Amino acid sequence: MAAVKATSAAAAVFLLLLAVLVAPPAGVLAADDDGTTHLSFFMHDIVSGSNPTAVQVIKGPGSTTAPALGMSFGDTTVVDDALTETSSPTSAALGRMQGFYMLSSQSGPVLMVCANLLLTSGDHNGSTIAVLGRDDTAADVRELAVVGGTGKFRMASGYVLWKTSSMKGADATVQLDVYLTTGNGTTIDAAAPVSPADGSSGSSGSGSGSKASSGARTGGGWVRACAVAVVVAVVGSSWVW
Repeated sequence: MAAVKATSAAAAVFLLLLAVLVAPPAGVLAADDDGTTHLSFFMHDIVSGSNPTAVQVIKGPGSTTAPALGMSFGDTTVVDDALTETSSPTSAALGRMQGFYMLSSQSGPVLMVCANLLLTSGDHNGSTIAVLGRDDTAADVRELAVVGGTGKFRMASGYVLWKTSSMKGADATVQLDVYLTTGNGTTIDAAAPVSPADGSSGSSGSGSGSKASSGARTGGGWVRACAVAVVVAVVGSSWVW
């Protein structure tokens, strides 16, 4: 009877350990019920005046194909646009959109956008969201892809709904609604061995790489696998006690 009680106590301890190990780590982003995070802000693209935030660096060789934008096919503009809480440029600053866009259509006002949304306030301060996609400026709402991110948005995927709020000449204020999911805190170990493409057993490597982010949260799958292995090994052996 004493042995059975000891075994039960040991099992209870290690089941508790399992629950602790697989619990979500502190600092997980607040998200909707389906795991999607929603962010909303306004981007101010200023090409006029003495202090523009959008500067053309490449001029296409052809004639103007997008009069509303004052752009020709191939025109490329580098941006460092402000992101604010409301459509007013003097409202609370939330970050910057840094990257470029180019007129990629020969027959209309369609841009190819490649940019990082750098967030500079609140819990997301220092994190970035990588955005890439087709911006048909003639459409009321455009959808661009979220293709990655850093910080709290590491390994993000999702989309951005892109809507022009107002225009004054070539200057534009655009509302961005971002919907994304993240990689659940998974880190990539640069020193981990890579399986060869042919499926054969590879070498363990020299281990000269380093983790993508020191102190970053460990991936949930890896934690669960280790926890299960520890509990099975120890609880399994307790039946011999």
